[in-house]
Amino acid sequence: MTSANPAPAVGAPDDRFAIAIQSLYKARGMSLADPETAAAYDVAVRAVALLIVDGTYKTGGLGQEEHRRLRALLDAAALVPGYLSGAHG
Repeated sequence: MTSANPAPAVGAPDDRFAIAIQSLYKARGMSLADPETAAAYDVAVRAVALLIVDGTYKTGGLGQEEHRRLRALLDAAALVPGYLSGAHG
């Protein structure tokens, strides 16, 4: 285990990933287009990334490559509200 976190790879989510996440919200009558829902989603994604994934890595429960892959997915997930609204560039 190393003490430094590797830099997570950040990439835009693809359509299927973004639509799958939005579908979870739509099934509950919600949308990531709603600013309050998007803000709550951001907190949840960051909590999972920081507390669960990074914490597990720091305590030796994840290897560096596992950590990098999970963080890349979470970093892409964090971009979903902007991606759906067209703010991704």
